[in-house]
Amino acid sequence: MKQGKINLVGMLGLPVQELRLVKNMLKLTANRPQGGYELNAGADQGSSDVIIVNADDADAMASWRTMAGRDGPPVPVLVSKSAPVSATGNYHLLRPLSPIKLLALLDRLVVEMQIQNPEQQIFSGKNKSEPDRVAPGSTVSAMGRPNLRRALVVDDSPTVLKQLELELKASNIYVDTAETGEAGLELLEKNSYDIIFLDVVLPGTDGYQVCKNIKKNPAAKQIPVVMLTSKSSPFDRVRGSLAGCNSYLTKPVDYEKFMQVLEEYKV
Repeated sequence: MKQGKINLVGMLGLPVQELRLVKNMLKLTANRPQGGYELNAGADQGSSDVIIVNADDADAMASWRTMAGRDGPPVPVLVSKSAPVSATGNYHLLRPLSPIKLLALLDRLVVEMQIQNPEQQIFSGKNKSEPDRVAPGSTVSAMGRPNLRRALVVDDSPTVLKQLELELKASNIYVDTAETGEAGLELLEKNSYDIIFLDVVLPGTDGYQVCKNIKKNPAAKQIPVVMLTSKSSPFDRVRGSLAGCNSYLTKPVDYEKFMQVLEEYKV
């Protein structure tokens, strides 16, 4: 099973009870395949990947402002506060802290950080200034908007899921996502899809076996399955063909080839 990155979480001015709650929550994320969190116990909280700051503590806020003024990329911040605040560029958590909401915000914030990192980009050769598109083969409704088609993306990387979701939505394609093959097959039982993007290396059942299961399903076997992988050997392509996949894209995915796949299958 792939192990995701462990992100360091700094804390400024949290009360003892909140500090204990956050520490316990972070420990539970240590072995997640999509990545987890670890308390930054060092003196330099500015070296953290994410900081949680108590907005009701003047000293904590002053320390955060000092960090924000340093050279280098800013450290993303979650703000803990006892009363609602007006919207700013920060993520806000109201007391009493909810571990579930805190973890969801951390995950969202880290994915957004990774998407902005060039090294985390799944696509190569993409023109950043490209305008919004209408999906090839889509039709236009009476209201003047294209009718949405539907894609399923199965990958255990939240960053890859988010980038593919954004790119497909830009082509007016509705997207469902799953981080395991089992979850993807469950979605397939409930919904109809025009195309499936399937990672090869998944926790649990791998992409090859998931593809075989899809192609054995009379109701789903006609859906194009595009396998995504960092492997590019002829043997891996043969395995994909034997599993029944319709196409094969190697990460980082060439953007033109990605668009050609959408056009080929009229998605």
